[in-house]
Amino acid sequence: MPLTLGLGAALLSPFIHAEEELAPPDVDFYAEAQMLRVDLAPYGFDTTDGLDIRLGMWLNSVDIGGNSRLGLEAGFLRNSEDSNDRQFERAPESNETPINGTPIDSVRISEENSLRLNGITVGVVWQTKRWVYLKGGAYIYDFKLENSQQRAFLDNNSDTVATVNEAPTNDSQSGIAPYISVGLAIPVLDKLSVTADYRQTQLESENFGSFGVGIRFSN
Repeated sequence: MPLTLGLGAALLSPFIHAEEELAPPDVDFYAEAQMLRVDLAPYGFDTTDGLDIRLGMWLNSVDIGGNSRLGLEAGFLRNSEDSNDRQFERAPESNETPINGTPIDSVRISEENSLRLNGITVGVVWQTKRWVYLKGGAYIYDFKLENSQQRAFLDNNSDTVATVNEAPTNDSQSGIAPYISVGLAIPVLDKLSVTADYRQTQLESENFGSFGVGIRFSN
């Protein structure tokens, strides 16, 4: 029996030491949700609503001094699903008059534009003991801009002579855009904070900003 117990202990010893060496990482997890106001003026749209949902973890074993914290996070970011309409009149071009023998005085253009901009984010967050945080990372986005247009040909009494519906055109692309943001996380309960931040994103040749307010819950 002593020999059997000794042999069993010898066989289990490497696994016991392995468990000690592979201790779980020292991290705290958090979840954050923010409502956004997104400035889409670079794409011809007004400010619109968005949604940002993130999951992250604080790397407690990483000491960067000053009682600050370093973390990693990823999330779903919906910047816009918006549309707008506009109508204007212009003079007819040479190939647009006359129509059915009727001279055309003006052409009324009615168009609808829609924009969809969604994706996911991955990034790094650094937060100071004074509640200020900085974030930076990559926005893996899906962008689609669509335009549909109708032309109404008007005579000199502003009566419609004919209408033409143009085939919709769209610009779709996917890619990775860098972003950076600065904000505040103000504790209100033991594990709950109110957050507010401003973010700048560079998408292709354009930059647009967004302002978010929400809550963060930590474990």
